[in-house]
Formats: sequence, structure tokens, C-alpha cells
Amino acid sequence: MRRERQIPGVVVLGSDFKALGVIRSLGRHGIPSITVDSQPRSAWFSRYVTRRFPWNGSMEDPEFADFLMQIGREYHLQNWMLVAAQDDAVGLVSQHHEALSMIYRPTTPSWEVVRWAFDKRLTDRMARESGVPYPGTWYPARENDLDRLDLRFPVIIKPAISIHMQHAARLKALPAANLDELHAAYRTAMQLVSPDEIMIQEIIPGGGANQVSVATFCVDGTITQAMTARRRRQYPIDYGLGSSFVEAVALPELLDPAAQVLSYMRASGMVEVEFKQDPRDGVYKLLDINIRPWGWHTLCMSCKLDLPYIQYQHLAGESSPHYTPRYGTRWIRVATDLPAGIQEMRAGVTTPWMYARSLIGRNTFSVLDWRDPLPVFGDLAVLASRAVATRKPQRKEAYA
Repeated sequence: MRRERQIPGVVVLGSDFKALGVIRSLGRHGIPSITVDSQPRSAWFSRYVTRRFPWNGSMEDPEFADFLMQIGREYHLQNWMLVAAQDDAVGLVSQHHEALSMIYRPTTPSWEVVRWAFDKRLTDRMARESGVPYPGTWYPARENDLDRLDLRFPVIIKPAISIHMQHAARLKALPAANLDELHAAYRTAMQLVSPDEIMIQEIIPGGGANQVSVATFCVDGTITQAMTARRRRQYPIDYGLGSSFVEAVALPELLDPAAQVLSYMRASGMVEVEFKQDPRDGVYKLLDINIRPWGWHTLCMSCKLDLPYIQYQHLAGESSPHYTPRYGTRWIRVATDLPAGIQEMRAGVTTPWMYARSLIGRNTFSVLDWRDPLPVFGDLAVLASRAVATRKPQRKEAYA
């Protein structure tokens, strides 16, 4: 007889394609899923979701933790795995880790661990102290400081906590090619995020194809499973909000620097470590750390590395073997890769023929799956609503 699992199911915070990947992975192993979100997206409509809870507000709101405790008690969700698939949910779960652990088994570590990935000022410090290369970064206290910085243009202005600018204007960074543009970008950033969060960072030359990642499962800072990948395309193509075309390729030289920062953090769970290779010296420089399911994590499943299920087994006290990834598969988010391809054609980076050829091969998709077809329609509805929102006049004013 199959023994009863210690974790009955999973509660996923968020319902986008990242959450969908977790739900499908566990659903195919017979593990029930609940999703919680403020907006029904692709995962909301998955055949593997057994219950859906709408939340009318931000997942950063402390009341959201109370809501999770309430449904946990009311629906008897003791020992269910709790997965934060969005950055704002990661912050909340990590800061209310002790209380939530009284009911759930969170995959998100406590704030003492998460803060090193969440706050780019601490990521910079961690990189320097662990000896991992990091882009040149400056922290102006006020606009007057810009004139005294020893910068080599072009640069970008970005927030120390990425989700704040993304929530305000759907942007990750503001570029500046000279001092005048830097002042203008700084003033725009001041309208979007707190002044003490504003960072200036050197631009590493090269497009999305220079960006690479290590996908890992960690236990207390030790990598137990890993594979590497290259971001071939992102959207938008300059400062992408996310990957649109990722290829699983063997890059063993990334494993040591990734291990250094993850050991420093004492990270646990699914973690992606992003680097960009600087063509000026060939050095891989740390860009970002995602201590949650990232956009293309379903590529790992196609490479025989089912990280959500490995996480489930770990929290259930079950062992999993060490897997050797099968490289060569590509992950495509069709909804953003087609616009990315068009942008690259307009920029002269690619041609229609080259773009079409890039799609030929062993592919997996962010949402499309004939075994679970309805999420495609939810995804299309969200994309349509965003397209309408970006055309509203008040959205344009945010960039003025």
C-alpha cells in the first residue's frame, strides 16, 4: 500500500504561468492544488486546481497573511506546502514565516535569507563579500550627487527592490546615455520609488543572449540539484521584464559562483541565479537571484529535473535521486516571444527567416499544453487587459 504523504497538497500564491508550472508538476503526481490571486490568470483555469480563492488587494499587505491563516484553519490545510510564485508574495511569506509555519510548510525561507535576494543593495554587498563579480553600482542620496559620480555611460537607474518600479510603471530600469538623461531618469524614478531605493548601475554590453542562469534546488545553502540555461530572447529586448526564449545549455563554469552566493545566503528551495557575460573581459557578472519559481522553470522539467516535485518530496521527508539534466530543449513564451522577435527584426538583430529557424527544435511552452488546455484562454485574457490598460492616458503620464 502507498503510505500517506505528510503534505496533503499545495497552496500557490499567484496564478500566472510560473504558478501554472508548479500546479501542473504536482498535479501530474496526484497532488491537489489551491491557488490564491487577485486576478484570475492562466493557472486559475488549470484542471489540476481543486479550489480557488480570490484576494482583493496586494499580496504585500500584512492582512494577506491573516487571510492565509484564516483559510488554512477553515479549510483544514495543515501541513500543505505553501508556494509564493510572485515577488510580493515572497516578501510577505518570508516576513510572516513563523506564523504561517504554524499551519503551512512554506517553500519560501525566512526574511533573514530572502532579503539578500530581495534587496539589490544587499545582493551587491553579498557579491563583493563572497568574491562573485557584480556590475559597477552607485547609490546617490540626492540628485546633486549625480554630477560627482565617476560613471562611464551608458548606465541604467533601477530600484533596489525591483517589484516597486514594476508595479508603478511596468519597468525594470530607466536607461541614460549621458548626464542630462541621467538627471531626467533620476527625476522619473523619484516619482515611482522611494529615493533611498534608487541605484545607478553600469550596463553590461550585449543583449539577452549574453544572459545565463543556474537553476537550482538548495538545502541550507547547499546545491543538491542544478542545471544551466541561456536566455536567447527577452521582452522588451533591452531591459526585459522576463525571458521569452530560453535554451537549456551546459555551462559548468557558472556552478561555482552560483554556489558561492547561495552558500552565503544559506538559501533553501527553488532558486535561480542570473548572470550576464561581459564581452569586454569574458567575466560572468551576477545580475539577479530569484528565490521562487522563475519564469522558465518548466524547462527544467523537460530536462528531467522536476524541481517543484523535488521540493515537495524534500518537505515531505522523502528522498529524491540526483538527476543529470538532458540539455538541448528550449522554453518559449509565445505571447512575448513573437513581440520580442519583431523588436529584434526592427533593430536589425535578426531576420524573419532567422527567427523562424530559431523555433525549430525540441520545445516546451510556458502555458500551452494539450493535456491542460484552458489556461491558454486565461493567459490571453490577461494579456488583452494589459494591452488596454497601457493605452489609457494616465499610464502615459507615469513616464513623463
